[in-house]
Amino acid sequence: MVFTAEVTMFEDKVVVYRFIQDLNIFVTGGDEENELILATVLQGFFDAVCSLLGNNVDKRGALENLNVIYLCLDEIADGGYG
Repeated sequence: MVFTAEVTMFEDKVVVYRFIQDLNIFVTGGDEENELILATVLQGFFDAVCSLLGNNVDKRGALENLNVIYLCLDEIADGGYG
């Protein structure tokens, strides 16, 4: 799947985002963060969500499986430690 992310600045934050059907995914970091690293995090999260939702990524599927998506975010943030 071709991945295209947009990068912008909002106040003092770097924002990398992607719109998928009716779902918006944002990754933010401080102004000193590398945009490529943030885009890599976004790509990893998107790939994980696609895998978890069976490539049917939309708002309804995300809401129905929100607990699994939260677990995925927790694993990204904690690096697997818990």
